[in-house]
Amino acid sequence: MEIVPEKVPLIDLSRPLFGSWKIYIERCCLLALRAIKASFMRIPPRVQPAASELADVTNDGARARNICYLAGSSGDWGGASRVLFSNLEMLNRVHYRPIVLLPSPGPIEPRLKRLGIRYEIWGKDHEPDGKLQYVVDILRVARFFKRNHVELLHINHAGYWRPAEVLAAKMARIPIVTHYHRTIREPGPFVKYSSLILAVSEYTANHSEPRSAPKVVIHNSVQLDRFDQARDVRNEFGLGESDVVVSFVGQIRTIKGIDLFIEMAHRIPGRGIKFLIVGECRDPGKFEGSYTEERLRAEIGSDERIRYVGYRSDVENVYRSSDIIVMPSRWGEPFGLINIEAGAARKPIVSTRDGGIPEIICDGENGLLVEREDLAGLIRCTTLLIEDKALRLRMGQRAREIVERRFTELPIRMLEQAYDGLIRRGVAADLPN
Repeated sequence: MEIVPEKVPLIDLSRPLFGSWKIYIERCCLLALRAIKASFMRIPPRVQPAASELADVTNDGARARNICYLAGSSGDWGGASRVLFSNLEMLNRVHYRPIVLLPSPGPIEPRLKRLGIRYEIWGKDHEPDGKLQYVVDILRVARFFKRNHVELLHINHAGYWRPAEVLAAKMARIPIVTHYHRTIREPGPFVKYSSLILAVSEYTANHSEPRSAPKVVIHNSVQLDRFDQARDVRNEFGLGESDVVVSFVGQIRTIKGIDLFIEMAHRIPGRGIKFLIVGECRDPGKFEGSYTEERLRAEIGSDERIRYVGYRSDVENVYRSSDIIVMPSRWGEPFGLINIEAGAARKPIVSTRDGGIPEIICDGENGLLVEREDLAGLIRCTTLLIEDKALRLRMGQRAREIVERRFTELPIRMLEQAYDGLIRRGVAADLPN
């Protein structure tokens, strides 16, 4: 069916340009979006797959689903990105074919190539940058979705405002999944168009807006192979085999409680006890509450037992080389990936009874919990594990069992079920009139 535009000139030269600009550009947007919608409605059903697509047909005759991911990151630079790329590796690739849109070239590319996962250097989400450019962006995204037979859009963050990707997906009736890796109190206006919001914890779901949007809790997952194949790197850090190593792994920021960890280390005596700090120091002007390396080393002072080793991509080796993990977070942690990574490595953790952490750690079973800002409790629990090796081993083994049961395959299968349900129903919220 041919699209017939309204018989209205795009620019009426009989009127002042600035007085008519908003009206006519909005009409341009409307016509473009109608064209997108009609274009997708004209896609004929594919009764017989092309020869190039036969490899994408499963044993039961179903075609592999094309899932498009807006990554938001081009590297393993934090919990959200680490979870996304881990999930992609564990996703059933017989039934799902991921297409990852990266914001820039980055260190994740070799891993995606090794896994045979298609990716594009896409740039950042295409937010409005002038109405004409916005229309161009919508058309470009729509063509990409149509050309690649995208059946679902998964946005791995909730920091977007009005991206062209969302509008193009809605017009094409492509379901949109928005992944909440943190609590969202003031979401952007287009988040409400999500067909489903994935929350990493009950805490995140219950403390996030919009309340009216459908939400499902799917906890983060972890790959056990990565931790099972880890190696001891104590020699690299100047640590002895008999040392008891207590580690902090994560962002070097105030909200993560790095100052509490350092103060705890100063107050726990013993030359055979070493404290490891692993993470990246960043510019506090760009990342609020971040530590510079100068500030961090100033707080460490002359205590030679505390070692700062910077950012490590091989965190599995850090866990393998540690005896105890401490996570003194103070900001209402949405999930706390460190908690399940420690469990995967069979290490007990001392963590904060806050945010989504109690959904993972059962106090006294797979770790120990303290209240937020409770330095005395942090010292007491860490000292207990330092002095009782049998307790460390027993708690670490129980942590591994819980991770195996709840935080490996189960979240991935739940994610796949969510995808299937959305694709089958073709869920997509209508645009406002």
